[in-house]
Amino acid sequence: MVRRRLLLPLLLLLTAAAPGSSDTIRAPMLMRHIAVLASDDYGGRAPGSEGGRKTEHYIVAQFGAAGLQPGAPAGNWFQRVETGGPGIVDRVAAAVSGTADADHADNIIGKVAGSDPSKGAVLITAHWDHLGYCRTLAADRICNGAIDNASGVALLIEIARAVAAGPRPVRDVYFVATTGEEEGELGAKAFVAQPPVPLATIVAAFNLDTMAIAPAGTPVAIIGRGLTDLDPLIFAVARAQHRAVDKDNAANRYLDRQDGWPLLRHHVPAVMVGSAFSNIPLLEAFLQGRYHTPADDLAHPIELGGATEDANLHVALVRAFADPSRFRPKPRNRDARSL
Repeated sequence: MVRRRLLLPLLLLLTAAAPGSSDTIRAPMLMRHIAVLASDDYGGRAPGSEGGRKTEHYIVAQFGAAGLQPGAPAGNWFQRVETGGPGIVDRVAAAVSGTADADHADNIIGKVAGSDPSKGAVLITAHWDHLGYCRTLAADRICNGAIDNASGVALLIEIARAVAAGPRPVRDVYFVATTGEEEGELGAKAFVAQPPVPLATIVAAFNLDTMAIAPAGTPVAIIGRGLTDLDPLIFAVARAQHRAVDKDNAANRYLDRQDGWPLLRHHVPAVMVGSAFSNIPLLEAFLQGRYHTPADDLAHPIELGGATEDANLHVALVRAFADPSRFRPKPRNRDARSL
C-alpha cells in the first residue's frame, strides 16, 4: 500500500494452512518468492536501487519461466517509469558499494495471449517496490516489505503460471508488476499513460497488495465494491470456490491507497479481491505495527492461509473474466463516473 535477512524459520510455513489437493497454488510456492524478494540481498526493493534492479530481473525470469510473453508497449518486458530514485539511505549505500543509483525504474509486463484479442483484455497487477534502506542508525536498516508487497508479487507470479499452463483464454491477460507505488502509484499512472492496449479494451483489472494477512477460511472483501460491473461475476466465482464474500463496503476505505485507484479514475473497472481486507481489525493491526518498518520481514510470521486461497480464487477469476461468454462489460461511461 502507499506510504501514509534471509531468515526462514519453520514457523513461516506452519502458519500457512495446507490447501486441498484440487488447488493449483500452494503456500510453499508463494513462500519461495517471498523468501527471495524480502531477503536482505534485495535491500528492500527501492526503485532505482541495486535491489530494485534485482527485483525487476527476478520477475522477468519468473514470468518467462511461467510461459508468459513480453507485454510492454515496446514489445519487451520493461516499461520505464520516472521515479524519485532511491532514498537517501539507499544512495549512501550505493555510494559505498559503487553501485549507481537512478531516477527511474520499470514496470514489468507479461501476457498470456488470448485466442481473440479483439474481445478485450484482463489485467492483474501487484507492485514490486518497497522502501529500501529506511533507517540510518538502527541495527536493522532494511524495510524488506515481505507482506507489503512481496506477498502480492508472489501471488502474481503463481497466478500467471497457472493461467499460462491452463486452457488458452479468449481475451488477452496482462500481468503487470508495477513500480513506484510507495511514491504515489507512479507505476500504475505510467501504465495508464502508456498502456499496451487501449484502456477502453480492459474489461477487468485485479490488484494484489498486502495479501498475507488473514488465515485460511476468511471471507473475501472487495475494494471497489459497487463501483464497477464486476461484482456479480466475482460473487459467482467466489461461490463456486466455496469462498464467502463480505456483504458490506467497509473495505472501500482503502480505495485510494492502492494501484487500482489510477485505473479506476480512468474508467478501467478495477478492484482488489482478498481476505486481507475482510478482517479490518487484523489488517489495521499490521498497518499500525509492522507496516513500513524493518519488522515486515522474514524473521516474523507470515500468514499464507488466506493468501493461498486468494491466489486460487484469482486464477478462477481471471479465467472467468477472460471468457466473453461469461462476462460482457457494460458501457464504460457507467463505471467510476463520480470518482
